[in-house]
Amino acid sequence: MRAVFLMSIAAVVATMTVSSTSNADPPFAIPQRCTGKQLCWAPSFNRMDIPEMVLTGAAASIALAANIVHPLNTGWSGGIFFDDAIRSALRLHSVDAQLEVRSGTDLGLAVMTSYPFLVDSLIVAYWYRGSADVALQMALIDAEAFAITGAIEGISNFVAGRARPYAQECGGGIPSNTTDCSGDTLNRSFFSGHSAVSFTAAALICAHHEALHLFDSAAADHAACIAGFTAATAIGVMRIVGDAHYFSDVFIGALVGTTVGLTIPLLHHYNRAGSSKSSPIGFSVVPGFGTATVVGTF
Repeated sequence: MRAVFLMSIAAVVATMTVSSTSNADPPFAIPQRCTGKQLCWAPSFNRMDIPEMVLTGAAASIALAANIVHPLNTGWSGGIFFDDAIRSALRLHSVDAQLEVRSGTDLGLAVMTSYPFLVDSLIVAYWYRGSADVALQMALIDAEAFAITGAIEGISNFVAGRARPYAQECGGGIPSNTTDCSGDTLNRSFFSGHSAVSFTAAALICAHHEALHLFDSAAADHAACIAGFTAATAIGVMRIVGDAHYFSDVFIGALVGTTVGLTIPLLHHYNRAGSSKSSPIGFSVVPGFGTATVVGTF
């Protein structure tokens, strides 16, 4: 894989070198900036202000602190409602397979959290649509939403102290001296941080694309929204498959993440307060199996 990657880089460099010494159009070239329709921050949209920046910093600090301190050992273990039935139906029984799935969700989480910043804000808004102003506002909104979700999730993990599903296997199928069974992560099941952050990202993708029309195509913007929630749902389900969370952990995480990710941009920044033209965007969160379903009108 590394050899293929290096060969690809070498090919690109060679192509660019040859094209620089030729008058003909290069067969490969990096797309030029500002080739899309100019994107502007509407005067009726609310900009990120100093109090919100302070709130973002405070929320981020709370999230960090809550994930450093030891969670309370409340003795809450086992499933509620449909938790045990869904766990039995979905979880993998091989510990190694569970760990592989959890590693996959870590990668998925990294992609979901970086997409709003790197793709929507930096590449689409700044590079393609040529607006540093819109890109900055989007990035600040994203940071605020992620920080608030992180703070809520961190406090919940600390206070609830719920044991993860695999805790039932500690001392049996899983050695009790492993990090999973003896470390702080054991009692951080409620609620799922992977689900909460992934659904926050999905909601932010939806909000930005539908309010700003980032792709300048209704179909493409709708597709980005659907793809975001599909990916977030997959991550949430895989947390159950990997025996890291119960259904209730994933459901509440999805609900919190979706609520925060939609509320901050749509109700505060894109609500067109004071404008005679109301926003055509509307969302409602409907509980669903394993996640929260977002119903939208555009």
